[in-house]
Amino acid sequence: MKTTRKHSSTPVEAPPHNGFSLISNEKLLQLYTTMLKCRMIEQRISTLAKQNTSIETLMAANEEAVATGIVLDLLPGDTLAPSHGGFIPSFVKGRSLEAIFGRIFSSPSRQSAKSRPRYAALNLIPPSLSLGVQLERAIGAAVDNKKCKKRGITVAFCGSSTDPTGHLYEAMRHAGKLSLPILLVCHSDSASEEIGRQAQDCGFPGVTVDSDDAVAAYRVATEAITHARRGSGPTLIECKPWVLSGHSSGRRPTARNPVLRMEEYLTRKGLFDRKLKSAVTASFRRELDDAIKITQDS
Repeated sequence: MKTTRKHSSTPVEAPPHNGFSLISNEKLLQLYTTMLKCRMIEQRISTLAKQNTSIETLMAANEEAVATGIVLDLLPGDTLAPSHGGFIPSFVKGRSLEAIFGRIFSSPSRQSAKSRPRYAALNLIPPSLSLGVQLERAIGAAVDNKKCKKRGITVAFCGSSTDPTGHLYEAMRHAGKLSLPILLVCHSDSASEEIGRQAQDCGFPGVTVDSDDAVAAYRVATEAITHARRGSGPTLIECKPWVLSGHSSGRRPTARNPVLRMEEYLTRKGLFDRKLKSAVTASFRRELDDAIKITQDS
């Protein structure tokens, strides 16, 4: 797996794999099974959208690695602001399948009234809100945690690093000025390091991570969460497809598949078990079927 790097003009290559990991085998398997479930949710929503054109799918595909790696170890008291339509981070934080599919099948007016308490109970900012409102609420939650000297943190998924509205930069400015306990997560396909320089200008670190690498995302998130909990301020995490050495810059040599990459990683460590995958897939497929039936019948 690739390591991550602080924003700089010179890329940092990963050291040779030596089988050593600070992440326990149990945690690695938890990362994998959670990613697998996220992929199944994505696929099921995509299938439903093809069958019913009134279903709107707003989430980006193949982002299980980032969502799982960054959100998996959040505590119940931590606040999560998913990107618009961000069902996957919400699921990792604990939102039920019934609530997720209820959002998909319900009209926005019905859904907002029914599910607002459920979002609040999980410290989730609704993914139906605009980016500007989501970031405003995320900053507000981080301010409250700092004022009350709580250990809680906020994670905000901010969409693209090239946000044309300026909402991301405004959130970065507030987070840096107030040294807030918040992680700002954005996606980028650009080779530019402008967003990292902006974070540094706002007084906090910006880190680039391979958006297809759950282990790398988990390591970065663990460090950034610890940084925030001890009162050291925010971190910007920029997620982008990593250009592998030996290939021309700008594109990956193969199609993105974070789940397959995780399976290959676990295989190298002697942890991948096809029977486990089959069992998780079969069990979770039944959960999906039940959740969809309940929401369609309600």
